Amino acid sequence: MKKVLLVIILSFFTFFVILMVAESQGYYKTRSEKAKELTEEQIKEFEKDIDLGRDIDVKKYVLYEDKDYTNKLSNTVYKISLKLESIFDKTIKLIFNGAASAVND
Repeated sequence: MKKVLLVIILSFFTFFVILMVAESQGYYKTRSEKAKELTEEQIKEFEKDIDLGRDIDVKKYVLYEDKDYTNKLSNTVYKISLKLESIFDKTIKLIFNGAASAVND
């Protein structure tokens, strides 16, 4: 029973660390911004098609389609990890503030 509980706790901690690192590195923001960007070649092709009077379809000019693989589970785990990060941050601050006040007194 203790081993199962330990595996579950380590799994949650691992998910937490992975999502925290991904969020802190701007992975989600970068991923959403890339879907909006057009390269110079796509811009030139777009302008050429406008000059020629062709029908415009945005999908033609995007380099790739960014598929969203999130689901309720991943969103829930992400929200839990943000809460845990907040709790962890407050706990560390409390510990270090307590140590600082003990040293200063």
